[in-house]
Amino acid sequence: MPVKKKPSSKKVLKKNEKSKVIKKKHSVKKISKKKIVKKVTKKVVKKVVKKVVKKAVKKIATPKAPKIKKITAPQDFKSGENVVYPTHGVGRILTIEKFQYDLVEEQLYVIQFFQDKLTIRVPFAKAKLIGLRNITSKPSMTRTLSVLKQKPKIKKAMWSRRAQEYDQKINSGDIKLLSEVVRDLFRKDDQTEQSYSERQMFQVAFERYTREFAISSSLKFEDASTKILEILNKR
Repeated sequence: MPVKKKPSSKKVLKKNEKSKVIKKKHSVKKISKKKIVKKVTKKVVKKVVKKVVKKAVKKIATPKAPKIKKITAPQDFKSGENVVYPTHGVGRILTIEKFQYDLVEEQLYVIQFFQDKLTIRVPFAKAKLIGLRNITSKPSMTRTLSVLKQKPKIKKAMWSRRAQEYDQKINSGDIKLLSEVVRDLFRKDDQTEQSYSERQMFQVAFERYTREFAISSSLKFEDASTKILEILNKR
């Protein structure tokens, strides 16, 4: 019987090395496949998540911004114009501005009353309702001077009642009614003295009437005041 030769140790080593290399290649391939699968799954997951998020965002009703209601009204007066506000007298429109409140926007007249050091804002839409008006024209103002030349018409009622009537006339914004208060409350130096409240009321009526008369007649306040007092003293 022929005796089988044992493989040399060198050959055995070579075979082992080859098997190790093959195993390494297989393991590398497995690792690379895993990495590829992970990357692919990540991309797929991201795409799916994005689609889900987009759909969810679309389904959620985004609240609409509330609409601002603009109140429109005609502009009857210009900036820099003199006007009469019934309860404050003569004032000047400094500027026109927009104002927003409670989702409402409207335009306002900014009016300054120099004698009272007061500034107020009047919406366009409420100007007529309040009684804001232009300065009385010169011909109409001249006609009111005839009222001042008349004798005072004083009622025999209590002062409290008469004071209420005078106050209503002063704050009416009507230049004719204002001239009647000036006529009735004016007292010459040689006439009976007035009470403090009477003098105060006369001063308010006289100042308002004189300021409007001065602007209407293109006079200074002092010159207009002198002219009116002359008319009152002559009657």
